Amino acid sequence: MKELTLEQIKKINDSFDWGHDQGIFIEPFGCDGVKEHVVYMRWTIGGRTGGSYCGGKHYTREAEKKPQFRALDLALKELKPDLTFLQFRDVEALIKSTEKGDIEDYYGNYDEYGIEYIILSELQSKLNSFETEDEE
Repeated sequence: MKELTLEQIKKINDSFDWGHDQGIFIEPFGCDGVKEHVVYMRWTIGGRTGGSYCGGKHYTREAEKKPQFRALDLALKELKPDLTFLQFRDVEALIKSTEKGDIEDYYGNYDEYGIEYIILSELQSKLNSFETEDEE
């Protein structure tokens, strides 16, 4: 079974800016109960901002456009660079989606996130099943 090495995971994670809204992580924000590596991305879908120590008016935080799932692209490039379009469709079916918000801070500000992830072991199993299909 082909698996990502820790070196490959580090290489993928290092390709993103600090803050890590995409990458391969163990127990990232919003993946409650998953205690293994996941290919992960999150983006802001709302919230509230503007509150400060001197009061201030609150504003609704604008939703960001959903980003391309580059962490998944990079993982697939490492694991199976010859993936076909139809196989990619099978991989897409593994993506889990959820939403989660930060706890409101002292000033009443918070962020809400859209989150998508794939459990890495499930991705690797799916990709390896393509290899056995190819052998038949």
